[in-house]
Order: sequence, then structure tokens, then C-alpha cells
Amino acid sequence: MSAAIAGAALCVSLPSISGVIDRPHYKVDGMVIVWAADSGGNTPIASDFILEDGGANTDLISTDVHTVVTGTLDALDESFADGYGAALRIQRPGQNTRQGDRFTSADDTLNAFEIRNNTDVRTIRSEIESSFFVASNKAFNIDVVASSLGDPADLNLIRLRMRLDRTGTDGGLSYGTSAQFPHSGNSNTAGLQWTNYRRLSAITTNQDIFRGNRRTAASVGTIADQSVRFDLDYRWNTGNIDLSEGTFDVEAQVDYTVYIP
Repeated sequence: MSAAIAGAALCVSLPSISGVIDRPHYKVDGMVIVWAADSGGNTPIASDFILEDGGANTDLISTDVHTVVTGTLDALDESFADGYGAALRIQRPGQNTRQGDRFTSADDTLNAFEIRNNTDVRTIRSEIESSFFVASNKAFNIDVVASSLGDPADLNLIRLRMRLDRTGTDGGLSYGTSAQFPHSGNSNTAGLQWTNYRRLSAITTNQDIFRGNRRTAASVGTIADQSVRFDLDYRWNTGNIDLSEGTFDVEAQVDYTVYIP
């Protein structure tokens, strides 16, 4: 009997101990959404969605953003397709004449003017203003680099200045109602690395142009609500160009890289 009891005791096991580990983890990384136009001139389109991933930046959209004409949602390339550029002025026309709207566009008209012995045509300083929009949940930076599309000397003739606009309405779409300036300086120049015009020839290698220290989103809202507008002002000024100079183009490409540092 005692042997049988001993044998039964050998068949008894202690309760097993096991662990169940469950670690659900949700994380919102830094992200920046850049929007304006696409390469086909469609607006408003978000063509860059930048996600911070382990210290690196990944753009989830493979295309690039193209700028719009400042104050509108018109794609820059589409609006200036007819060669809008250097403005012209009729100097010293005869009495009772005007010089029209002074821009060399096929859509323009001039009033008839009297020719006198000192009447002349001159170019005047021209500016092209373009913009893109940014919404973010984290601070971001912007770099810039310029390249020529023809004569490299053209880069000496164009100057660039950047500004920010926190809120407004362009093309019927409001932006910035839930946004803040992406730099604690709280101004349209805060975070900009230079505040005056700079020749494009000075930025043919990658340069800092904006350094932010906070997100654009200040309160609950849509992407447009939480966006600010970056305004790019290109100035062309070579003084008076005479008709003897013939025809010419001054053109460049400027690339902006938005990223989370």
C-alpha cells in the first residue's frame, strides 16, 4: 500500500506558471505636409508628405510641390506660360498719353502714344512672387539651392527674398486660422536665415533659408487651417535695357527642401 501511494505521488504535478506579454504601441511621428500645385498645374494639391522615421525623413509622396502665384491658387508655370517677365516702360511719351500697364504679356494693351525725339522704351525692375504652404506637427527646416536653366550668368541677375504669412485666403481657400508662425519669434521673418535679397549666384550650393523651432499647428483644425504660407519674392533688375540688346530670357530653377531636423 505504501508503495502504491508513493507511486501515485509521483504523478502529481505542480500548477504551471506562464507569462502573457502584450505591448500595443501607438506613435505619431513628426510630419510635415507641403502643398500648392502639382506638375500639371492642378491646385491645391499636397505633393509632399514628410514623415520622421527613426531620425530620418521619408517622403510618402514621390512627387514635388510646385509653387503658386502669391495671393492666388494659380500654378506659377501655368500663369506665366506666355512669357510674363520684364516690365516695360514708355519713357517721355507725348502729351495726353499713358504707358499702359507696363507688363510684357500677350494679355496687355497699351494706349497709343506720340513719338517725340526723346521717347524711348526701357525695362524696369520686375518681381515675380510665388508661394507654397506648410502644415506640421513638429519643427522643420528649409534648405534652398539655385541652378541655371541657360546662361549661368543669369543667376547674377535674379535676387531672392523669403517671407512668411500666417493666415489669409487665397483662391477662396482660407489658411492659417489654427496656425502659428513656425518660429517663436512670431513674425514674418522669424527663423529666416537672411532677411534681405540675395543673388541666386550665392546659393548654387545648398544653403539654410529657414530654421523653425515649433510646429505650425496651434489648435485643432484642418490641414489648411494649420498651414502657413511661405512667400518667395524674385527680383530682376539690370537697369535700363535698350532695344539694341535684342531678345533674351533670364531664367533659373530654385529648389526648396523641407525636412525635420
